[in-house]
Amino acid sequence: MKAIETFLKPIGTFLTNINPIFLLLGFVVIMVGFFFLFGLSKKLKAYRGQMMVITGLCLFFLLFYLLTFAFKIRKAQMVYTTASTMPHVWIFLMIPVAIMVITSILNGKSGTDEPFGRWILTLGVAVAAFISVFLFEYIGYYLSSALLLVLMMFLLRERKVAVLVGVPIGWVLFTYFVFAKLLFISLPMGSLWTGLF
Repeated sequence: MKAIETFLKPIGTFLTNINPIFLLLGFVVIMVGFFFLFGLSKKLKAYRGQMMVITGLCLFFLLFYLLTFAFKIRKAQMVYTTASTMPHVWIFLMIPVAIMVITSILNGKSGTDEPFGRWILTLGVAVAAFISVFLFEYIGYYLSSALLLVLMMFLLRERKVAVLVGVPIGWVLFTYFVFAKLLFISLPMGSLWTGLF
């Protein structure tokens, strides 16, 4: 485990020092490459939209995984969790989900994409997720993730005000309880709020 951490820590540090715009451009270039790559396969061409979604999510989680190795950890006794604990849990839960989805596609159990698909929506959600992550530093995790949820629900044609308001509030309360109260992990509050209070 130490060898893996020693190998991946410089990569995580390198990624944290890159301008977010370049990370976003890199993500877009890689996704465009996969778009054409999946189009070359006769078997995967009919599932290209689904493959793009799962590939995008895997790349997103891989980026988060690498970034966690650059997190600063305070040396203290009796510390069972760190800031990287929950991202690692989510990432390792994502692996079996990705395997199941890809297996379902390869076995032909998954339905083929709709004509032309909704790749613009998929790209929009991916870009919004990246922007949300990089807004953590300025407006904080809670507000950024709440705004992302509202935007994603709106893009998915949810128009009920109760849902658009209730889900983000519920998510913020849930993450605050889990991280701040159970795991004692402080999520980014954002320079905007830090400057005000």
